[in-house]
Parts: sequence; structure tokens; C-alpha cells
Amino acid sequence: MIPPDSLTYLINFRDSANCSRIQNVPPGEEVLVLVHPEEEPLADELRAKGIRSRDGNLFTVEITLVDGTHQSFEWEYPLLKLVAQLLQPPA
Repeated sequence: MIPPDSLTYLINFRDSANCSRIQNVPPGEEVLVLVHPEEEPLADELRAKGIRSRDGNLFTVEITLVDGTHQSFEWEYPLLKLVAQLLQPPA
């Protein structure tokens, strides 16, 4: 097993509620985002904080790991919204 602090995390686009939250977050607001380790796509999901910038152009995902360390990554929001729409599983 890979140590948690060396994992890269990705947004879970298999969860329809997760996709919906991402698509509907207003500029300047924060939402719950589910992520999973890139190397272990079927691993338990981890809750993260998703924040859309005030201008609406960026979406930052901030992850707090079990050991208290943090990881973050950014998406251009229009691209993220499109990906969430395309990959959203049927309800």
C-alpha cells in the first residue's frame, strides 16, 4: 500500500451528487468535494473542501489528510464544470 502523504488525489466524478455540487457552486462559495487516490480509484472517498473563486474562474480543492498535512489543486472552473457534466453518472 502507498503511504497516504505520497498519494495524488483526484475528484470523484463517479458520484452524481459530487458532480452536481461542483456544477452548481456559486462564485465565492465552498462545497464538499469527494476525492480518491489516483493510484487507488476504488479506495474509500475522502472529503475535501472545494472553493470557487470570487470571479468564478478557478476551483480549488483543499484536502486535509489523516496526518494533518494538506494538499490542494486547482481547475479552471468552466473546464471542471464541463468535465463534471460529461462524466456525471445517470441518477
